[in-house]
Amino acid sequence: MKLRLYSTLFLGILLFSHCKKEEGYGGLASIEGRVYAVDYNKDGEFVDEGYVGDREVYIGSLSVKKNTNGDEVETSKVIDRIRTSYDGFYIFEGLRKGTYDVWVYSLCSKCVDDVTPIVRRVEVKGKKSRIVLEDFKIDL
Repeated sequence: MKLRLYSTLFLGILLFSHCKKEEGYGGLASIEGRVYAVDYNKDGEFVDEGYVGDREVYIGSLSVKKNTNGDEVETSKVIDRIRTSYDGFYIFEGLRKGTYDVWVYSLCSKCVDDVTPIVRRVEVKGKKSRIVLEDFKIDL
């Protein structure tokens, strides 16, 4: 009877010790938010506004390098991009501690490519951090 009890107890401990969620390649932190858009017609008159779906949101890792003049230059390498859901929601999961840039593009009639990035720099400080960013506000 004692042997059966100890065997059951040992198996139970063994099973539950392997149910722990592992960090994995990317990590356990997340960054989320929403994209809000204001739409104007070709004459610049207001048409509509609200949370917008199917917009690309990018995340990149920040790095500092020296250019040929020896000056430090910050650059971001795109890690991932996703599209917002119907209500403007996005989430990047599986992140590790570190500094990230999250950005979307907004129309800009005065810009060279007719778009400009709106960038938020975010520091993930904890292993299981959940960061909710302020809404991105873009022009369509």
